[in-house]
Amino acid sequence: MLFAWCFNHSKQKGLARLTMKIAIIGCPGSGKSTVAKQLHEKLNIPLYHLDQYYWLPGWKRPDKNAFQKVHHALCDQPEWLIEGMAMRNLAYRIAKADVVIFLDVPLWVCLYRIFRRACTGFGTIRDTSAPGCPERFPDREFLSYVWNFNSRHRPVIEQLLHQYKDQKKIYVIKNSNEIENFIFDIPAK
Repeated sequence: MLFAWCFNHSKQKGLARLTMKIAIIGCPGSGKSTVAKQLHEKLNIPLYHLDQYYWLPGWKRPDKNAFQKVHHALCDQPEWLIEGMAMRNLAYRIAKADVVIFLDVPLWVCLYRIFRRACTGFGTIRDTSAPGCPERFPDREFLSYVWNFNSRHRPVIEQLLHQYKDQKKIYVIKNSNEIENFIFDIPAK
């Protein structure tokens, strides 16, 4: 179902267009899942958490080609909210999206949220996690990914956002206040 999404946000005012596909990206701990849930509640768009489609039980990695097929099938849907990174497939997702939201929050905030989530939810399976993947304490590989996110992945993200700046509505949100204002300014569907 098509809907009009009209709101004003920071420097970009007057967005009034049919919007059906929204990609939410950012470092782990940046708030992607939280923002996605809030937008889903307001806009009633199908929500897909990429972790649920990527990870196999026991935090096992899937076959890359198999995941790519699943990813592309999600992106080929007529309407969606997809949160997550999956860098190998990011270009395809951004190409298909109408709106891209990059949660560019400071590293220390991401790390704090990751450790808080691990401590408060240890052993539980979150509603955004894949089946059979309980919350665990971050391992060295994951912490290295987070620590190096900006140096390794930001250049690719910035290149893609620049490539599509005239074709997509792009939001770079840097802190919790901007996130709250962004969500507040969006009218419900």
